[in-house]
Amino acid sequence: MNDQAAKPINNPSFKACEDAIGLVARRLTGVPQQEVLLTRLYFHVQGYLTDYFNAGLKEHGINDTIWMALMLLYTRPDETVYPSDLSESLAFSRTNATRVVDDLVGQGWAVREACADDRRKTRLILTPAGRAFIENLMPSRHAHMSELWNAFSDTEKVAMESLLRKLLAQLGG
Repeated sequence: MNDQAAKPINNPSFKACEDAIGLVARRLTGVPQQEVLLTRLYFHVQGYLTDYFNAGLKEHGINDTIWMALMLLYTRPDETVYPSDLSESLAFSRTNATRVVDDLVGQGWAVREACADDRRKTRLILTPAGRAFIENLMPSRHAHMSELWNAFSDTEKVAMESLLRKLLAQLGG
């Protein structure tokens, strides 16, 4: 268990932003300094988290976007999804969802199939090659994720999840 909550942690990569927030708060009255700091820190962490996650995928020729699309397909009972559902479920734009679908099909991890009920719709179906790719990559993804969170106690992880869910609800998600 790592009890780092008791003392402030120095984050050199965030110092300039933190200093700027402090300067604005000293110059202007009424600045919600803590709230601004939390928001900017979240954005800052998000960039590092994305880089960390993508670093573990780069050697396999994919990124977080492709991995999450593969996982969505893999976790569906019939391993099938409509591109519009992919867009909605993963908060992708329709344009980005089309690019992702093209990548998945191009790699042979998925195939497009016309929908029998609606000729205007296309389904995306996970292929055996896609399933094998996911299942071969999964152990290293689990290890990579565990490594990231090993500095946090179980209590801290539960608290962080609760706070992030509360923030998501506040944002309407």
